[in-house]
Amino acid sequence: MLFAHALPAAAGPVITLAGLQLPVLVSGALVVEVVFGWPGMGRVTYDAVMAQDLPVVLASVLLATILVIAGSLLADLGLALVDPRLRLGRAASR
Repeated sequence: MLFAHALPAAAGPVITLAGLQLPVLVSGALVVEVVFGWPGMGRVTYDAVMAQDLPVVLASVLLATILVIAGSLLADLGLALVDPRLRLGRAASR
């Protein structure tokens, strides 16, 4: 395979950015749902913000926070699979 030696080095940033795309999808859905008037979580969040419905707004923020944490965790696990330097349980060499 051509450039097989460069793939592990280039995969790190790609995996990191892919893991952080999960919350971007949800925020993009918010914009699309509000602009086109489609029912969904984005529209509910927008209506809750406009009506100052704090429990619904807090639930939406909690969901976004959980998605950021889950995306970061999946990205870190993917990086550990691809990059052997990130293995757990090894002592740091000096």
